[in-house]
Amino acid sequence: MENNTGYKNKSTGEQITGQKFSTSDPAHRGETHVIGLGYGGARAAIYAWKQWVRGGFTVVSDPQSVEVPEGICLIPFGSPRIRVYSGRMGEFSLPDMQKPLHLPEELNLLLSEEGRFILLAALGGYTGTKMAEALSLRLHSEQKDFVALCSLPFRFEGRTRHRIAREAMERMKTIPDCHFFELDSLCTANPGLLLSEAFRAGDEAFYRFLGSLL
Repeated sequence: MENNTGYKNKSTGEQITGQKFSTSDPAHRGETHVIGLGYGGARAAIYAWKQWVRGGFTVVSDPQSVEVPEGICLIPFGSPRIRVYSGRMGEFSLPDMQKPLHLPEELNLLLSEEGRFILLAALGGYTGTKMAEALSLRLHSEQKDFVALCSLPFRFEGRTRHRIAREAMERMKTIPDCHFFELDSLCTANPGLLLSEAFRAGDEAFYRFLGSLL
């Protein structure tokens, strides 16, 4: 895992047990805000929440793309799209990365609260990439306690996502407390990893890193 703040690097093969704590614990109540950004970040946050990791969990995502359990706050956000083509199979579109980001007011209110913020994002798409960078810059400039955990796409997700993710990573490396890991490293650590298991393995990797912070 790459970082720029002196944390010890942890390979994805290392076993890191997620610390469990209850919302009834006064030492943690209201202090930690875990925010999953975009589809990948939302998946990671939901997976961690289901492992009984406790804190304030929020996901910012298109509600049609992810099912959010009760107990997790959903801030609906749909990325701007650009139509590629329309045909018999319907319309095919991609995120319009040229469109400026406008943060939902609910997210602005959350960021104004006190406590620690942990951002989870899979870089390469609009929401995860744009928000991870914007929120990290904002929290850093406001001298908030925060950590951003970001994944870089699997190779099979395409060159465009790789380019977008790596460009964002290079910009974010100048911001303290932003950390990155390659999803492809999961395939190296687990040679028999099936395509159908790949994203679940990514969720588990996020959970291990998150567990080391809580």
